[in-house]
This record gives sequence, C-alpha cells and structure tokens, in this order.
Amino acid sequence: MSANFSRLNPFSAIIKARYPLTKPGSTKETHHVVLDLLNSNLTFKVGDSLGIYGDNDPGLVSRLISAMKANDETLIVHPRSQEQMTLKTFLSQKANITRLTSSFLKALKCEDILSHKPTLDDYLARHDVLDFLLEFGHLPYALQDLIAAFSPLLPRFYSVASSLVTHPNEAHLTVAVSSFQHRNELRYGVASHFLSHLAEVNKTPIPCYVQSAPHFTLPADHSTHLIMVGPGTGVAPFRGFLQERIANNAVGRHWLFFGERHREHDFFYEDFFNPLVKQDKLALDLAFSRDQSDKIYVQHKLYEKGAQIWQWLQEGAHFYVCGEADPMAKGVEATLLRICQEFGNLSPQDAQAYIKQLRSQKRYLADVY
Repeated sequence: MSANFSRLNPFSAIIKARYPLTKPGSTKETHHVVLDLLNSNLTFKVGDSLGIYGDNDPGLVSRLISAMKANDETLIVHPRSQEQMTLKTFLSQKANITRLTSSFLKALKCEDILSHKPTLDDYLARHDVLDFLLEFGHLPYALQDLIAAFSPLLPRFYSVASSLVTHPNEAHLTVAVSSFQHRNELRYGVASHFLSHLAEVNKTPIPCYVQSAPHFTLPADHSTHLIMVGPGTGVAPFRGFLQERIANNAVGRHWLFFGERHREHDFFYEDFFNPLVKQDKLALDLAFSRDQSDKIYVQHKLYEKGAQIWQWLQEGAHFYVCGEADPMAKGVEATLLRICQEFGNLSPQDAQAYIKQLRSQKRYLADVY
C-alpha cells in the first residue's frame, strides 16, 4: 500500500465506468463501479478492500441546514481538525447526519429525553437528527455546539472486485444500493447512494484508501484448489481471485458457489463466469433462492456436492467464504461441519477439530460482515 494515502489522507479517485449488475425487474439495485487509481501509487492484493468516504445526500443536508436556521455558506470550525469550513461542506462530507445517538443528545444536554432509558431507546429507534432538530430546534443551541455533537462520517468498505494484474491503475467495486423507509420517506445508505447515484462519472472525486486483508488472499502455490462461496456482493473478491489466478496460469482448480434472488435479474458477472466454465477454468454452482417455491441458498448447493467438497479438501483445497456473517456464513459453516461428518465419516467433535485445523492452516478463510 502507498505510504502517501491513508484513512486520514485518502486518494481522490474518479469513476471511470459504472453500470448495473441487476437487470430490470430485480428487487435489488447493484452496480459495478470502476475507479481510476492512475498516479495514486495505490497497490492492493486481491482480497483487500477500499475504504470509501461518500458524501451525504444533498437534499437531506439542505433540510438540516434549514432546520438549523443557517445557510450553506455559514462558516463553522470542524470540532476535531479545527479547520474552518462552510456548514454545507461539514454536513456533506464530515458528519454522520442520519443516526441519532445518545451521545448526540447528551452533548446538547437533553436530560428530559435521556432521563428514562426505555423512552430514550424508543426515541432513538424512531427518530433521526433531522427529526430531532425539527422538534427541538426552537431551543437556544449555539450552532458550534450543535456541530460538535455530530459523530464523524466514517468510511464504508468494499471488497475489490478486480486484480491489478489484469486491470492496472483500477479498482473495481460491487456496490449494492442500500435503501430504507424512514417515516414514509425513501432514504439511502451513504456510500452506496454516493457511488451509484450521486457521483458523476469522470468528474466527482471519490476519497478512498486501501484496507489490507492479510487474512484473506490467494495461496502462494498456484496449484492449490480454491472453493469460493460468495452470494450477492460477496462474490466481489472472487472475481479478482479468478482474474489473477488465470493471468498467472494457475493449474489449481476453481469452484465458485454464487447465489442471489433470481437468475434472470440478479446473476452478477454472468458474462465473466460463463466463459470460464466453458473453458473448463471454473466449476460454478448457482443458488437463486426465489426461482422456485422452496428457497435454495449456497449452503444447500454445498451439501449437494458434499462428497466432492470433501475430496477437494483432502487434496489441500482452500475454502473461502465472503458475505453476510449471519445467517449466510453461519449456515455455510454448519453445512461444512455436516459435510465433514457425513462424507468424511468424522464424529461431531472430530469435525469441529478438522474445521479448527483448516483455520489454523489458513485454509478456511472468511471475510464476513
């Protein structure tokens, strides 16, 4: 990783390309985003992530400024860096403006709300910062005290979906748009909204830095087999794994388990994976949960191929899982234990010990969230 760019000093990339991975009719919205890293000297391994600082929704920023009875160009002092900037810049790029916390209320001395914990928990669950300001904005808060109450806007992390071997000076990301309803109003997750909707291609700066994942990368031996379990956006690092292994003419075999809701709408990177299958460079098992009456997930597909999974593990394969910790990764581990017992003829205790041994040998590797 470059010593010049870091969490405190991110590189300003731009988006070279962006296109949807989900097709019309999907119940989700997921994009492939290509960041230009030219002249950054940023380097990463496949399996690493990028930390992305996204801008807050400008509509929400505008409404907050109005609720504060201020204007865009009002000058404030950043409470941590002591840098002077406009209120709009602070709320757009530096502050977590959505989540209302007890720390925020405590900083503003709202003892009446804080006095009773069940009441406080209920209030925090149902209100955000804008709701609070609309309700209590009549109180005589000094603007700088209000600014100091905000928690910082933290980076969001995205697994890199490409290899520098095949795409030098680029980082590819798989971005699922996060959205939710708040008081009958559609709201979005900060970074996914920024990368997918707000940032302009070839124009908007994207502050980013490399977050290394030394525990989650390729084996040095190119003859090692890889079993990769990556439903949804969890497939991202495995696209990079495959790009790098194929570019290096790896002789080890590759097996990917991918899952989503509908094959017709949600088969991410189909145009990349299917040719590899035809070239006998990839075994691909698919689990589209809502294409039939009974939901089918990646762990079901794993169990169906349990005998072969056990055989690959006996041949030294590395087993990777990426995606949601609960329930997906927990379900995958439970299935792997079942495979060890039924196809490896291990007792429950020995199966647990075998999984623990795989971990200690760095052959069972997880990147879950």
